[in-house]
Parts: sequence; structure tokens; C-alpha cells
Amino acid sequence: MVSDSNRLIAGRYQLLRELGRGGMGVVWEGHDTLLNRQVAIKEVLLPETMSPGDQERQLLRTAREARTAAKLNHPSVVAVYDVIEEDGRPWIVMELVSHPTVEQVVLTTGALPVREAADVGRQVLSALRTAHAAGILHRDVKPSNILLSEDGRAVLMDFGIATVEGDVSLTRTGMVTGSPSFLAPERVRAENAGPESDLWSLGATLYACMVGRSPFERGDAMATLNALLTEEPDYRRIPPIMHPVLKGLLQKEPQDRLDAEEADRLLAAIIAARPPAQDLDVPEKKKQRQGPGRALLAAAATVVLVLAGGAVVYFRTASPAEGTPRATTQPAAATQAISPTAAPTPSATPSATPSPSATRAAPAVRAWQSRDGWSIMRPTGWRGALGEAYTEWTRRDGNAHLGVEAVYASLDPHQIIRDGQEALRQNAQNVVNRGRRTVTHQGVKAVQWEFSWTAGEAGDAPWVRPGTRYHEVRRALAIGDTAYVLSWTVTEEQWQRNRPLMRQVINSFTVGG
Repeated sequence: MVSDSNRLIAGRYQLLRELGRGGMGVVWEGHDTLLNRQVAIKEVLLPETMSPGDQERQLLRTAREARTAAKLNHPSVVAVYDVIEEDGRPWIVMELVSHPTVEQVVLTTGALPVREAADVGRQVLSALRTAHAAGILHRDVKPSNILLSEDGRAVLMDFGIATVEGDVSLTRTGMVTGSPSFLAPERVRAENAGPESDLWSLGATLYACMVGRSPFERGDAMATLNALLTEEPDYRRIPPIMHPVLKGLLQKEPQDRLDAEEADRLLAAIIAARPPAQDLDVPEKKKQRQGPGRALLAAAATVVLVLAGGAVVYFRTASPAEGTPRATTQPAAATQAISPTAAPTPSATPSATPSPSATRAAPAVRAWQSRDGWSIMRPTGWRGALGEAYTEWTRRDGNAHLGVEAVYASLDPHQIIRDGQEALRQNAQNVVNRGRRTVTHQGVKAVQWEFSWTAGEAGDAPWVRPGTRYHEVRRALAIGDTAYVLSWTVTEEQWQRNRPLMRQVINSFTVGG
């Protein structure tokens, strides 16, 4: 029987509302009353017609899959927080994610620009490499299982059919799971499948990012599987710069396929390259004719969650004030990925004969509107991450970082800065205080602290590199019943040339309009 809303699971997790259901369970929006954060809770439901033995095996498999997914600690993998048992079945507590899938993005706004597709590929590949290193295969990589934020963060979800290499105790011989259009040939042939199978599926996914479908989709499952085994992809609609990596990943024999390291190298080269504009970016006017913009799609996506046997996408109407990042200029430039080693590549205007006068540079900043009511002009091309009360962006070379934190425990900016100083001394080395002063931030008194520090070995921020010297500005201010801490951190040698951008970004922070 499906649980009632407001029920408390394990004395800790409150069920708020049902978000979706599939053949094996229900996904709830929930609240972790201990940590005071929103979560997704997967309630496993089994058919009453299933024999007791099959039920026991399925429950064992589900719990095992959850433990498998919980092993993975990676920014591009949906996090599993907890696995509990109540009423004789497992409940899986997961990260609540509010981004549309790549499939939804492509269907709504058209093909991804090549650099963005390559960047998505690198992020998913990084997640797969982490899983493979732990002996875990995903087995269902496809566009509908990849979430894509407006900031370009890609998150691989639904390890619901994931397996540990060599573990056959809970599977039936000959059973093939996964989406036919994205299956590797060796899995269709019921041969032993390893990490190379996930790489094949990634190749088919990248193809779909630019064409809108798998290269083997034929509208019928058997025709699709036959095409997958006997036909080669049609690359005529794929920009030539993508051909090497796609052809390498979509080799029918696993031993002939690109390995993860070489695939990553080719994708990185695509991001860093400056090929002809027509190969990389769709002209701006053409993009404007392709339906609703990416920001509108992100505004509509409430949550994409995992159900056994597939994903459930739940959408609702929302306004930009609920967390929609909005491009302020150039839709074409706003979505292109920025290379860590190359300057932003200009977006082409729709001209038959492109020339230097017909191109323009990507904007340095773009507006971000938080669902909590604040906004900031964040740097274009930086990768973003959203936490419970902390939003951050990191430059793709890892040498610069922007953070916005909402603080509820204290509304005294002076005390917030003092607390920050004490915490820094515990993790950083050679801290040099460069001054603390009171400033006016859009009519509100704020406290600003500037300092330099060297990262120690025990730093908990993933973007911090031990031994690196950083220069940072923190600004604390209180508005209404919330205090905010803005932080801008750059490596010491890059501080001076980044100061103008820092001032523009920090001073743009606004609450309530």
C-alpha cells in the first residue's frame, strides 16, 4: 500500500508529496528532519503477484543497488544519502535534483552546441571512470539519465540497473536491461560486458545530443537492435570535429573502442579548439526559432528522480524567481562551454561569409536568479553547484571560485567574518590579513575582509589544491532575516588581473529584485 504523505519514515524522513511512480516504486519529495534539508525518497513497491522468493530477491537486489550507488562520491552522480528498511522493504534517500534532462533540453531547445556536448561528455565520462574504478557499471547511459543545469553541470542518475563487475548472483542468465537504442552490441549478444559498454552508450548519447536521437533508433525495438548490430551510424549531420571521438566510441567490438583516457583527451581538445563557427555553434537567429529557451526549460523542471526500471521526470510551471538562471545577452554565447586554457570563442552571427567584423565575444557575466530571492551576475562559463544554503561557481581551470552562502545562525556581519577567520586558521596555512573594513553594499552596511592563504592538506573544498596560494575577498551583509557571505577566491598570481571582474560580480549581488 502506498504511504500517506506526512508519514515519518525511520523516525527521521517526512514524506511530503508524491512526485512520480513506476513499476517498482514511488518517488516522494521528502524532508530530512534531522539535517533540515529536502530529499528524494524512493519507496520500493513490489507486485502482489510476485512470489515470495522473487520478492525477497528483488528487495535484496534493490538494497544492493542502493549500496552500490552510495559508494560513488562524484559531482556528476546523483548522491544516495541513506538506505533504510521499514515495513519489510527498503527506502532509499537521495539527493533532490531540480534540473531538466539532456533529452528534455534537446527536444525543447534543439541540438547542443558542440563544445557544450563535449563538456557534458567529459563530465559523464568522469563519473563513469569513478564508477568503473570502483568496479561498478552503469549499464543505462542515455540522454534521459543525464541532468543538465543552466550552468552546464551534468549529473548522471539512475544506477537502478547498475552492477558490480563479476556479480551475477542477482541477475538471470540472458536477461538484457537498458534502453535498446543505447545498448552496446556485446550486451545485445549476451556476451560479457565491461566498462567499454558504458563508453559505447556514452558515444550514442553524444550523437543524440546533436541529432536528437540515437544513431540506431528505428522506431521498433527489433529493428533498432538489428541496426545496432549490423549498421554504421550516419555522421552527415554531425560536425566533423566530433567524428573521431564518436567513431572511436561506437566501434562494434569492445576491444576496438576508445578507452576512457583517449576519449577524454579528444573531448578536451574539442572544447579547447577554435574550428570554423559553422561547425561549432548554431547561428543566433536560428537558435531563437527553436522554441523555448534553456532558461525557460530549467524553470519548468522541478525534479528528475530515480525509479527502478527507469527515470520519472516531474515538471511544474515555475517563475524565474524560483531559481532560474537567466541569460542577459546572446543566447548562443550563453550556452557555449569555456575552455580552461583558451579565451571564450566568439559566437558567429548568421552570415554566409563569416568575417572578424561579424563575430562578437561572449559576455563576461550572466545573471543568476536564486529561488531564494537573491541574484548575482556570475562569470560566464564557470561551473555551478547548488547546495542547501550555498551556491558556488568554479572557473573551469580550477583557479578561481565564487560562493554565495545564506547564514541563518547569526545576523551580525562582524561576527560572521570573525567566525570565518577562526575556521580558516584551522585548515589554511600562512594566512595574511590584508584588511577588514566596513563597506556599503547597495545601501546596506557590510563587512569586507581581504586576505591571502595557502591551502593545507585537509581542505574540504573540492576546488582547493593543497599547497596553492590563494587571494580572497569575503563580504558579509544582513538583509531582513538572512545574512549572506559572498566570497571571491583566485590564485595569488592571477589576483590583480581578476580584480575588475571581482568588483563587478560582488557588487552586483542583490536581494529581492
